[in-house]
Amino acid sequence: MTKLAFPDMANIKSRLVIDQDILNAVSGIIANSEQPRILISISRSLRANAPIIDDLNNNFANTIVDVISVLTEHTPYNTVFELADAITSSRATHLLSIGGGSVIDGGKIALLVANLKMKDPAELEELTSTSKADLSFTSWPIQHIAVPTTLSGAEFTPIAGATSSITGRKTGFAHAYLLPDHIILSSTLSKYTPERLWLSTGIRAVDHAVETVCAPGVDPEIADFCLKGLGLLYTGMQGTKKDPASLVHRENSQLGVYYSTAGISQYRMGASHGLGYLLGVIGHVPHGITSCVFLPAVLAYNLPETKEPQSKIADVLGAFSAEDVPKTLKDFIGGLGLPNQLSSLGISDEALAEIQSSALIHPVVQANPRGISTVEDVAEIMSYSG
Repeated sequence: MTKLAFPDMANIKSRLVIDQDILNAVSGIIANSEQPRILISISRSLRANAPIIDDLNNNFANTIVDVISVLTEHTPYNTVFELADAITSSRATHLLSIGGGSVIDGGKIALLVANLKMKDPAELEELTSTSKADLSFTSWPIQHIAVPTTLSGAEFTPIAGATSSITGRKTGFAHAYLLPDHIILSSTLSKYTPERLWLSTGIRAVDHAVETVCAPGVDPEIADFCLKGLGLLYTGMQGTKKDPASLVHRENSQLGVYYSTAGISQYRMGASHGLGYLLGVIGHVPHGITSCVFLPAVLAYNLPETKEPQSKIADVLGAFSAEDVPKTLKDFIGGLGLPNQLSSLGISDEALAEIQSSALIHPVVQANPRGISTVEDVAEIMSYSG
């Protein structure tokens, strides 16, 4: 896809609405739209367990054209095309995506599919971020409103991932238009997210921050943003674990995600992300959990090459030194009641072997600050995880 300058933090902040009342936030967004038509894409679990759809229908009955719950974990291509068909047939002016990273990423890519009138997954495959296809838009007519209910951070980036029906692997897309037009943060709605999902996706956001700080040649200002985000997540998630009803800790965690994604579309992440992609697809493990088991281990492996940035991370976490960062993070993850050892996930030996071999050609794994060139290198990381 065409390589465009990615939005900066000020650009993203201008799209951000922090409001516990989603109805009020949506009302403000569509106020200046002539005859708005809202298509709602919402996760199945949230639709079943929260009153948000009833609330939206009661307030915007003449504006909502349909409610659809088709997007699933890892965002398979077929679900993206199903949503794209709904966008086209409903003649929506706004797509309101309510849910976690899969719902928001799926919304981004579905708008891409709908805008280009794609009919074949092979056409979509040609537009992955690793392809050489050139892509430009004269307009992006449908506004995307993202309402995240997890801490994965998809709402803050102009990149998106989906699982290819052609290769069976998670693939990425990148374009400035993929950044949602509006982002609503509602700490109230987040209370309907299961605790394990909320906290594990928070570790995914921690992973974004940490691997950006450790990225070779990272801009100091971007690193500072990420360190601020790491601090908000570290205290916010611990606060939520102790007091799940506290909206302050939830909102601080959401703001932590905003800062933590400052460099995710500008710097290639490292082996925690790369191995996490493989563990997600091959081992069928949610991405938040992949970060729980791999991030501390990758930091231990990378220490010889990243001692200086890990020293800055140590300051944020209250650790004594860079050498203490992997254990501090591992203990933090365990203290949230999340798995922090690969062995606890019950992944088969065959799947682990496939991950090890696939890692040697995976571009994100290969961008790791410390080189990974053999299956023994990957095995070393796995041994750190335990």
